[in-house]
Amino acid sequence: TAPPSALWDSIEARMSLTEPTVLAEPTVLAEPTALAQPTVLAEPTALAQPTVLAERRNRGRNIVLAAAAAVAILVVGAVGIRLADSSRSSSELVASTNLDVLEGPATAQAKLVRSGDTERLVVTAKNMPAAPAGSHYELWLVDPAVTKPQSLGPMTGSTEVVIPESLDPAVFPVVDISLQQNGTHVHSGHSLLRGTLQ
Repeated sequence: TAPPSALWDSIEARMSLTEPTVLAEPTVLAEPTALAQPTVLAEPTALAQPTVLAERRNRGRNIVLAAAAAVAILVVGAVGIRLADSSRSSSELVASTNLDVLEGPATAQAKLVRSGDTERLVVTAKNMPAAPAGSHYELWLVDPAVTKPQSLGPMTGSTEVVIPESLDPAVFPVVDISLQQNGTHVHSGHSLLRGTLQ
């Protein structure tokens, strides 16, 4: 028996499909963003050596300067000694005397020495006690009549003095050592030692 037409209509209604829905094109994802290259850190700045090189340089320079200064001092000293020796070796003994003791325990010898145009009186004294308080010893050149004493300055024992050009030992040949009150500028008349250069 043929099925009723209503059944076919029902089946057809169920089977009739609506127009298929056209799916949207799949969304194309954007290309993945290229990651930035990792930042390359700059090479760490090399710290300057803490002035080690400069210190070494300075130290070396100081050593060189010190050595040069030492050499210069030695050279100057050697030249000075040589000049002094040559000066003394060229010194000429002009006259000498052993001073007579007039008072006290001291003894003395005097030498007149010439070096070039310079004359020096070299006095070697022994057993000369310290001068009493308020007084001092003084060295003189005196004329033979002992009337015009010329002071060569204070002395405390052995001494060496340059004779002024204005003073001629031939005119003032007497060597005199006196005891003077401090502050006096003329011969006290208190001679302890005296002798004539010959």
